[in-house]
Amino acid sequence: MAADESNAVRNGVIATVVGGLVLAALAELWPPFKGFLSWLWEQACWIGSFFTGSYSVKGWALFGLVLLGLPSIIRFFIGLKKHESPAFTRYVEDLLYGAKWHWNWIGNEISNLWCLCPQCHSELVYDDSSCRSIYSHEPSKTDFICEHCGGRTVASILGGNKSYALSVVQREIRRRVRTNEYQTLHEQQS
Repeated sequence: MAADESNAVRNGVIATVVGGLVLAALAELWPPFKGFLSWLWEQACWIGSFFTGSYSVKGWALFGLVLLGLPSIIRFFIGLKKHESPAFTRYVEDLLYGAKWHWNWIGNEISNLWCLCPQCHSELVYDDSSCRSIYSHEPSKTDFICEHCGGRTVASILGGNKSYALSVVQREIRRRVRTNEYQTLHEQQS
């Protein structure tokens, strides 16, 4: 054994003995520390009984499974901390089909989609009465009307009722996000 190795072992033994003496003195001089040490001993005994207990699965196997899952749990929490919302979530308004549409993003889904009059910024009302008549020869459509501008039809979407019209607008928004067209539109508006 080399001289450096024996010094390292000797120093380790000395540090352990001195540390033990310091802990013992601290436990005798300061009662809360003694309580903490007894609690720590109880926890160590509980963990020991967990590993040596009689289960249908051995305690050491459960501990191994926990250790295997630990990196995933850590990555999950680090991912939550680093999570930044995608750039498209700042895209929350656009001029579509003649009306100014506003919405929110919840995750990657569009929420609270509705339209405003581009002139007076009032919320529009809808009229999809053409969708209710099966005898009408006119195509089904939903009109979005501004009550503050004299009942003027601001936007009209062919093909169905209010739900269909909203889904048409949602599909157009998602298309603009997919093609990054929303970025060029946003730059033009700025």
